[in-house]
Amino acid sequence: MSMRLQQLVECACSPQRFEPDLSLNLEICELINKNQGSSPRSVAMTIVRLINSKKMNQALLALTLLDNCVKNCGYPFHLQIATKEFLNYLVHKFPERPPQGYAPVSTQWNHFDSAFATQPSVSNPLMDRILYMMKEWKVALADKSRHRTDFSLIKDMYRLLRYKGYRFPEVRESSIAALAPDESLKSAEELEEEERMAQSAKLQELIRRGRPQDLVDANKLIKIISGYDQRHQTNYKERFSEELQRIQDKAASLCDMLDAVKEGQTIDNNEIMTDLKNACSSAQSKIQRMIKDEEEDAEKLEEMLSMNETLGNVLAKYADIRKGLYNTQYDKYGQTPNDIEPQAISLIDLDDASPNQASAATVDKLGDMFELGISIASPIDSSSSPSLSPSAQSSSALPEIENQVVLVDKNGLKILLNITQTNHAWQMTAVYSNKSTAPMECMMLQLAVPKSMRLDMGPQSSQMIPSKSEDSVFQNITIENPNKEPLRLRYKVTYEQFGVDMEQSGELEKNI
Repeated sequence: MSMRLQQLVECACSPQRFEPDLSLNLEICELINKNQGSSPRSVAMTIVRLINSKKMNQALLALTLLDNCVKNCGYPFHLQIATKEFLNYLVHKFPERPPQGYAPVSTQWNHFDSAFATQPSVSNPLMDRILYMMKEWKVALADKSRHRTDFSLIKDMYRLLRYKGYRFPEVRESSIAALAPDESLKSAEELEEEERMAQSAKLQELIRRGRPQDLVDANKLIKIISGYDQRHQTNYKERFSEELQRIQDKAASLCDMLDAVKEGQTIDNNEIMTDLKNACSSAQSKIQRMIKDEEEDAEKLEEMLSMNETLGNVLAKYADIRKGLYNTQYDKYGQTPNDIEPQAISLIDLDDASPNQASAATVDKLGDMFELGISIASPIDSSSSPSLSPSAQSSSALPEIENQVVLVDKNGLKILLNITQTNHAWQMTAVYSNKSTAPMECMMLQLAVPKSMRLDMGPQSSQMIPSKSEDSVFQNITIENPNKEPLRLRYKVTYEQFGVDMEQSGELEKNI
């Protein structure tokens, strides 16, 4: 432990103090988290020594500091309070049997609301606090933690004290929540860093103990940390997907509760809804930041965009009900990549018998297709052409619509084709909508049709689709079909959202 950290601990628990200094205690917690290494153990053992001080005010101050460290320093510190040395020293002054008539008064002392409280009916506040903390650790760490197997000695000490006749006070839910695992959304990188820190702390503790079995376990852990043991490596991408699913479940629960709200009811006083709403809002902010930073993993990006859409919908529904709007409808679930079996789309050989026989590589430059005799067109930049709207289109492009076909409906983007058929051609109007909470910019639709057809695409009315907009951009498309074959085309849509390049592709077959 550094000299500065030692001095701060001694200062926080000085016998000249009669009130805890929370800011000083939190500074100690920050230094422990920053230094790591042997700091968690050194501080824990220093604190437990001070808890056994003959001066009651110093012992109570040390217990308050211990509580702050346990709730702010995470697994490395939790590992130290679960050691045999620490636990034995913590209850060093406990009598073999509790004093006659002794029992902690749950209604008077349940928490560290103050370092010193007036409690005339409690004979030993120090013992009460230790029993409270033991119960708290047993429930939150030994029973509920992901690393519960590392905290088995806490449960053993709890059982031993009960066997000797000690009774534990009731624990507040807020105390358990303070020790519960952080429920905020974490990226794969953050999950990996969290696991690396836990493994490093455990390795250091195993080496410190130095027993034969500890050294065997340390050797196994070193192989995992170094990557030599691939069988026990954690797939952090899968864990991130599990994190997203957990947020999805919360969003679905909130959506179900909102759907059950009847007209005239208020939701402001519903704590469960408020907690779910706060969790969804926090997750959406984190997801939007991650979307901006993600550049390489297209599947992960698509997964996050879908989740962002889902969270945006449920939060919009929550806001509507607070405003007194009860009849608005939003999609409960966003479409995830797992909903559709991924398949690379080739825009080269559209005359193939089936998509499964198509080339596995997606063609990035559609201009290369002309060399193969395939009709392909891209929209003209709207900056060089007059803007279009339904009323501005020629009368020949607006006869009565015979068919409506959804070309794209994913991640908030919807492209609807209004199709009218003549003797030897299809006249289409592509209508673009954006159901997401962020605008889509640099929108470009590219199409490919079989060699027997001819494609002509007019300019888009705009290359930017505003957020939460419906039928806001239009584009005329003509496909000449002299052989009167069924409609077949392949598409690729590219655009920017949150500063990230997005792409969607697929194939449409329709017997019109």
